[in-house]
Order: sequence, then structure tokens, then C-alpha cells
Amino acid sequence: MKVLTYHNIADPPKEAKLKTLYVSQRKFEKQLWLLKTLGYMSFTTGGIDFSKRSVILTFDDGYADFVEKALPLLERYGFKALVFVVADRVGQYNTWDAHKLRVKKPLMDWKDLEYIVKKGIEIGSHTLTHPFLTQIDPKEAQREIEGSKKKLEDRLGIPVKAFCYPYGDYNSHIKEMVAKAGYKYAFTTKSGKFEKGDDPLEIKRITVFGHIILPGFLLRLWL
Repeated sequence: MKVLTYHNIADPPKEAKLKTLYVSQRKFEKQLWLLKTLGYMSFTTGGIDFSKRSVILTFDDGYADFVEKALPLLERYGFKALVFVVADRVGQYNTWDAHKLRVKKPLMDWKDLEYIVKKGIEIGSHTLTHPFLTQIDPKEAQREIEGSKKKLEDRLGIPVKAFCYPYGDYNSHIKEMVAKAGYKYAFTTKSGKFEKGDDPLEIKRITVFGHIILPGFLLRLWL
């Protein structure tokens, strides 16, 4: 199974420092078209399938452009998705890296999240504030991990089974906290496939960057 990672589905602003985090709506549609043409089926953690042509589409941070530009295309091509939300920043912007990236990127608000849940999108936790979990006090890390799950479940009335380590930063202690908090799956930034028998709390993913053209995208599916 391939797990693909996206951040923004939009054209990058001129001032943005990491323009590769943006995949244009046009490129994203071509990628979905290719997946559909090749017979790929998308899944969420509610029903994982390890067959050859299965994929999980993940979106980190919960940016507003997901509901505006990604969701209509996902619906058009019949794909599901998993969106990781920074629970204490809902309706705000990327406070954790706006200074570094030189752009404030709007995040979905609670109404947006309620809407996409009704559309069948799975919500996962990306902590409360998006910190480096191994670099903060363990009690604070535990609060970030447990508190985000509780807040999302309370506000949206859904179970939150999936977690995403901010910056891919974790160790055995952080992973143990994630397990104790009740998450069933946790996603990393390590590159690779998610295969049967792999640790469900250390799921590898394939990042889709904005500069990748369709042949490159196809190659990533085959690796």
C-alpha cells in the first residue's frame, strides 16, 4: 500500500519560501486521474487494504485550500482522504512555521471540518500546536498528544484513530504516549510503502512535492 502525503493544493504565493509544499490544483487532478486510470482504490484507517493498487491520501495541517480545491476533485474521482488537524490552531494559520516559510496559510475552521467529515473525510490528529515532540517536556508532549485527540473528538463527535508526528519527530517514548492515548495508527515522514506486518504506529509515506510532473508521480507509485 502507498500512503501519499500532501500539504497545500494551490499555487504557491510569490513570497513562499518552500514552494514545493504546494501542488497546483491542475497537477493534483492529473494525479487523481492517473490513480483512477490505473485502478487504484483509496482507503482510510477505517478499512485498510494491502492489495497492490491501494492508496491512502493524507493531507497534513488542515489547510483551508483542502476544502476549496482538493475536496471537489476527490469527490469527482471517487477518492477518500485523511486530513491531519492541528487542534488548537483550527480557523487560524500555520503559526508553527509562518515566520520560516514567509507566508501565513489559512487553516480550516470547525465548520469546514464538520463539512468534510459529512463528506466522508477522515480526521486525524496533528497535536494541539505542532511542536517538535521530542524537544519539549514529556508532560507537555503527552498533553499535545492526548489533548488534541480529545478536542477533535469532542468538537466533531467522531473517533480519532490516526496521529501524525509533526516534522516526523518522535522516539520510542513519544510512540508509547501515542499508543497509550488510544491511537491505532501513526504516520511518519519516513519514505516508503506501508506493508502488512509493519508497525502501525510508524507508517511510512511518500511525499508529493509541487515540482513533480506526472511521470515522476508514476515512478513514485512503482517504487
